[in-house]
Order: sequence, then C-alpha cells, then structure tokens
Amino acid sequence: MDVHYLVASQEELKNYQDFYQKHQSQLADFEVFLRTHYALEELPQMLVFSNLVGATSIVRDITIPAYTNDTRLVMTPEIDVWKRIYLGQLENYSNEDTSTLKEHYSRLSENHLLQIIGHELAHWSELFEDDFDDYHSFIWFEEGMVEYLSRKYFLTFDEFEAEKNRNKALVDLYQKKYGWHSLNDFGKETYEGNYASIFYEYWRSFLTIDQLVSNLGSEKEVFSLYHQWLQINHSKPLLDWLVDNNFLENEF
Repeated sequence: MDVHYLVASQEELKNYQDFYQKHQSQLADFEVFLRTHYALEELPQMLVFSNLVGATSIVRDITIPAYTNDTRLVMTPEIDVWKRIYLGQLENYSNEDTSTLKEHYSRLSENHLLQIIGHELAHWSELFEDDFDDYHSFIWFEEGMVEYLSRKYFLTFDEFEAEKNRNKALVDLYQKKYGWHSLNDFGKETYEGNYASIFYEYWRSFLTIDQLVSNLGSEKEVFSLYHQWLQINHSKPLLDWLVDNNFLENEF
C-alpha cells in the first residue's frame, strides 16, 4: 500500500511523515493480525494522509475525514482535528450534561488516530458481505465490528472501557433530545448529518457488537452467527433476527 500526502505546507508534510514513521510498524502488525484472523486478502492501493480541507472538500465532499473505497484510504492524522470533531457532538447539549464527555475527548491519545485507521483497514476483511440488495439494512454490523476490532487492537483496556462508557452516555443524550429510531435505518443519510447524528449511529453499532461479543463469547462466534443469517432468505433484518432469537435483548 503506497503512502501519499495531501498537505498545504511543509510543516504539515513533516508532521504527517513523522506520524507515519512513528507508527508504521504498528499498522503493519495490524495488517498481519487482520490477515491471520479476519480474512484480509487485499488492501487499498494507497493510504492518503490528508489535511482536513483535502479530506473533506477536495478528495471527497464529506463530513468526517476518514474513509476508504476501492482504491484509497484517506485519513487526517491530526489529534487536534479529531478532538474538535468529537467535541462537535456535544454542541447542542447543556454543559452540565457534557462536562465529563468534554474532558474525555480533550485527552485523546495517538492510539485513537491509529484506531481510526484500523477501522478503515478492517473494512477490507472478506468476512463482510455487501452483495445483497438489503445491505443497507445491516451495514451497522460491518461498521460496528470494524470499530470494535480496531478499538480492541489499538486502545488500552482503560481507553476501550472509557470510550464505551462515553458512547453509552452520548447515545442516551441523543435519544433524550431527538428520540429513538431503529439501527436498521443506518444508511446514506447517516454520512451526511451533523457530528451528533453521524456518531450516534456508529456508537450504537459498536455497542451492539460489544454486547453480542459479551453474549456469545468471542468475535469469531459473532461472525459465525452473522454468516448463519446470511444463508437465510433475509425475510427479517439481521438486527430483528438477533433480538427475536434472543442473541440480543433489545436495540440500543
């Protein structure tokens, strides 16, 4: 996988190159991990470290500066950018409800940058299936699982638990203010909303996978169940099937 840079200054270029040099071996180890355990066979042709403007306005018109497609993985490797993005989830909530969350997101480490890259790389696992007309109704599974796997790999135990607890708090805040809808509705509009609405779906997807792993005992068992559902006629959405068969108590 070739590495390219989309920057506006020599300072940005040096910072991004330093970041990659510092963490190159960890990313290579994660690639081996995915190949060994999660059926990674191919990678994007290139990894593009881009500044925020390049990632969200030039390469693609999108809100979040991390994504992958058939040819490239694009990501902004600046911790301050991601702190601002995550803090942007909190803008429409009262300060008394968000003080702990603000403190948490203000202290993110570079492990979180690696986790974001890991999230995008994990999408390349051949264990995920997208060759179905109803893929939109179970895309939450892939998004939740790649978030889970990348967090488990790159975050410390304390960081993982802190993220999970903050995700639960954010889901509760969102639902109190805006109401609840099924995760089956995770779709194109998810990627086009504001930070709070975008991450609401991702955090629920992660929490659902985390609960499934807890209930079933391992990520491998969750994948096995997912593939079992893929073999049936899809008359019932994956999430509904999981709840109806008591693999989940209810939706988040």
